[in-house]
Amino acid sequence: MAQYDEIGNVNIWWFPQDFCQSRFGDYRKSGTNSCTLISLILADKVSKMPSLSQNVKELPEKAWDLIGESINEGNIVYHDLISPNLNINIPDAIAAIRSHQKINFRLEEWFFTQVGSDPLSPMIVGVELSRIFTTTLDAFKNVDGRDMPSHLFAAIVADRRTVIVSIDLRTSIAFIVDSHHHGNNAGALFAQSDIHYISDLMFWFISMLDHIFSSHPVIFEISFLCALPNVALLIPPAVKKHANNIYKYKKKSSKTA
Repeated sequence: MAQYDEIGNVNIWWFPQDFCQSRFGDYRKSGTNSCTLISLILADKVSKMPSLSQNVKELPEKAWDLIGESINEGNIVYHDLISPNLNINIPDAIAAIRSHQKINFRLEEWFFTQVGSDPLSPMIVGVELSRIFTTTLDAFKNVDGRDMPSHLFAAIVADRRTVIVSIDLRTSIAFIVDSHHHGNNAGALFAQSDIHYISDLMFWFISMLDHIFSSHPVIFEISFLCALPNVALLIPPAVKKHANNIYKYKKKSSKTA
C-alpha cells in the first residue's frame, strides 16, 4: 500500500521500498541507470490511455500497473540495448525504445531547455522551472490551426536522475512519477496537483531532492514531449524567445583591495 502525504496543494504517494526501478521485476539488476527509459515509456503509455487521474487527492487505480509495467519495460530495453552503467540522454533513449521490437513508442521531443541553479539557494530554480512550465503550457494550449494532443510531457534530468511530468489538459491535472527508491523506507513516488498549482509541484520536487537525496543539482535539463508527429518542425520552441532570461548560476568573483 502506498503511503499518502499532502503538502499544501501537492498530493504525494510513496510506494513500498521494493517497488522501484532497482528492486522490482525480473530485470531489476538493469535498474540502476534506466530511469530515462522508464520515464519515457511511462509517458508514452499515458498518452495512449484515457485520463489517468480524475482527482488530485486520489491515487489513480491504474498507477501501480502503469509504473510497474514501465519499470519492467525500461529495464528490459536497458538490458537488451544499453551498455552497463551508462547514463543516456533523451534522444538516445527515444532511439533505443523505438528500436526495441516489443515497444510501439510514438512520443516525439518538442524542444529541450535547461536552467542553472545556485547550490547555495536551491529554491531559486523552482521559480525558473515554474516559469518555463507556465510559458510552455500556455504556448501548447494556444497553438492555432492544429488538433493538439491532450497531454504534454516533460522529462526532467537532474543530478543523473530522470523523472517524468505529465500534464493532462482534459482534467487539468499535472503529476510527477519518479521510479527511483527514496530513502530507506520508500520506493517510487507519484505526486500530483491541479495544473494551476504546477509551481507548487515544482517547488515540492526541488525540496524532495534536497530532503531525500541531499541533492542540489547545478543544472536541470527539461525535454518537452508530446504525441504530435513532427512537433519539433511544426511548432517553435515555447521558451526560445525567453532563453536569454533563463537563470544560469554564475559564481561570484572575489575582489581584493
